[in-house]
Amino acid sequence: MSRLKLWAGLILLFGAGVLTGTVGTSLYAESERAHRPDRGPVAQHKRIMDRLTYELSLTEQQRIEIDPIVTRAHVSILSLRFAHQPEIEQILMKGMAELKQTLSPEQQSGLDKMYGGLQQRWQVSREYLHSKRHEASAQ
Repeated sequence: MSRLKLWAGLILLFGAGVLTGTVGTSLYAESERAHRPDRGPVAQHKRIMDRLTYELSLTEQQRIEIDPIVTRAHVSILSLRFAHQPEIEQILMKGMAELKQTLSPEQQSGLDKMYGGLQQRWQVSREYLHSKRHEASAQ
């Protein structure tokens, strides 16, 4: 009888662990999805500044002086990226066309949805780049 209780307890403990892991993973994934907007170019700029501040122990005055430098570098990188955007999109479209030959119609629509999300992220970056260029020309 005690072996049966021992096994029942171990199975119950294992089940509780699986349930906890499943719920924890689900909550983490939901949290990541909720913070996706924090992954755009504005958030990248903030993360760069935060990391520089932390790693180099920047003073507030240094932060103020460094921020425009980081902004210019970030804008330059985005400009370079978008200068080559047509080439990137051409490569992606060719790759997607090849992929679609091996995918089911349902998978093809999923791939199209993924590409749509990528285009939305690119649009956010384009808008950020446009606003920063506009700010620079206004100064």
